[in-house]
Amino acid sequence: MDSVELHYLSYSPDEIFTEMQKAYVAAGGDVLYPGDEKEMLLRAVQAVIVQAFAGVDNALRMQTLRYAMGEYLDVYGEARNCARIQAVAAAATVTITTNATGRSGTLTAGTAMTADGDIYYLLAEDVPLTGVAASVSAKIVAAEAGTNGNGLSEGTAMYLSTGNPGVSSIIVTAAASGGVDAEDDETYRERIRTHGLASVTTGPAQQYESAAKAVSTSIVDAKALNGGPGQVDVHLLFNDSISTQAKQTAIAEVTAALSQADTIPLTDQVSVYEAGEISYVLNVGYALDGAASVAALMQAVDEYTEWQDQVIGQPFNPDRLMALLYQAGATRVTWQTGSRIGSSSEIKYTEIEPSMRLKGAITLAAI
Repeated sequence: MDSVELHYLSYSPDEIFTEMQKAYVAAGGDVLYPGDEKEMLLRAVQAVIVQAFAGVDNALRMQTLRYAMGEYLDVYGEARNCARIQAVAAAATVTITTNATGRSGTLTAGTAMTADGDIYYLLAEDVPLTGVAASVSAKIVAAEAGTNGNGLSEGTAMYLSTGNPGVSSIIVTAAASGGVDAEDDETYRERIRTHGLASVTTGPAQQYESAAKAVSTSIVDAKALNGGPGQVDVHLLFNDSISTQAKQTAIAEVTAALSQADTIPLTDQVSVYEAGEISYVLNVGYALDGAASVAALMQAVDEYTEWQDQVIGQPFNPDRLMALLYQAGATRVTWQTGSRIGSSSEIKYTEIEPSMRLKGAITLAAI
């Protein structure tokens, strides 16, 4: 994308004020000087005019895919049948142990509880309190949608936000999972850009990939491959933080999304898989010039890892990492003992299967 900022209206506050002064004098007014009351009045009017120009320019920019943000981007995408992926709340299972109080009651759905006083979870359904000592299993859902709710582990003790004498303890018996953040603007913008073919049921790879990535923000990449006559194999790459259970859920959801009659040609049969993985290790020796820093090298490593690891079928290209490190200030870069791709210790450009992804570990050591 061109980095030049485009504007629909060009205006200069100084030129606007100059023209206002000329108009004022032409209408019979005196020449104005800084601090004059009439000059201050014109300055106030100038500010209103400039704000009006800026508002119109911004409104026009918000109607474009390049510059739209927030709800404006939502409106743009919805007009093209490509809605933003919304956040999903994490869910967990708890065992509630009740006291023998002799009095019945109910923990109503929506009752809040927490383990740390920071992230709260709500009961998904009413839990009866019979007045006798018992254990009841119940589902809880994070009060706020997003990945933050996934941090609740099995065995954690929970506490009601408002105490209840009928409850002895609450223990997590199935860790929280399934929490997904809402799609950020840049990811959503790119998906809108590639969504054009999604409503054309002629079976191009881009259609399947776009529809698959639209299911969940936990899907980093998707690759549609020809599995034979009438067979389409779709491979998914997930966020590293997603659980195995959440991956299976996402695969099922993508399978369902790609099985709709209005999504695929009648003759296509779609199978969905998690992308295979090839590991690599790069132990990098480096030397720096006086002006460079290790922080700059680490930033180069992060940039390379995102480029190399987050795309299905991306060939292994260690030369790109070497180039980034030199650009970051390294004066010498070497591959040290222990470096490998898969089972090979030969570090060179390597093509991989289109259904596979690379995932690596990179260490830096001064030489």
